[in-house]
Amino acid sequence: MIHNRLLCLGICSLSMVGAIPLIAATASGTAVPVANMAPGFAGGADAGKKLTLESYRGKPVILVIAPSPKDGAFRQQMKELKGSYERLASQGLIAFAAFTSEGGRIPSNIPFILVNDPTSTASAYDVQKGFAIAVIGRDGNLDCLSAKPLPGYRILDLVINNAGTQGLIRR
Repeated sequence: MIHNRLLCLGICSLSMVGAIPLIAATASGTAVPVANMAPGFAGGADAGKKLTLESYRGKPVILVIAPSPKDGAFRQQMKELKGSYERLASQGLIAFAAFTSEGGRIPSNIPFILVNDPTSTASAYDVQKGFAIAVIGRDGNLDCLSAKPLPGYRILDLVINNAGTQGLIRR
């Protein structure tokens, strides 16, 4: 548990030190520096659509990477999300899943968009094998990347208090 928090804090802290900030616009049009832009990806081909991370700018996004929907860490993450999903949905959360070994039915009533090229997406997030979850803020900032399932309340906290929101508060 502490390791996950340190990893999330470490990524956010390291991304802000010495990085050239990119600029993103919030829904209100206010420019906000983006410290660690999340790598792009696309999904929805299984439903005949092309939905990109960029097209969801202004909404919080999670990306869950796993070998398959049967993976133990993936199933544990689904249990964590289930308890917080209503509150996450009220924040406009969009969920993507990238299965690197085998696809299949996601054992959840949470609507997931399947990533079109899961192997390349996992590589872009430096996930060589196994499980990872990325929490991407409304501004496109990679707010957290964890190799272990995150508690639902932690994901909600990251969604509500993302880097863009914190930057506006500090002004």
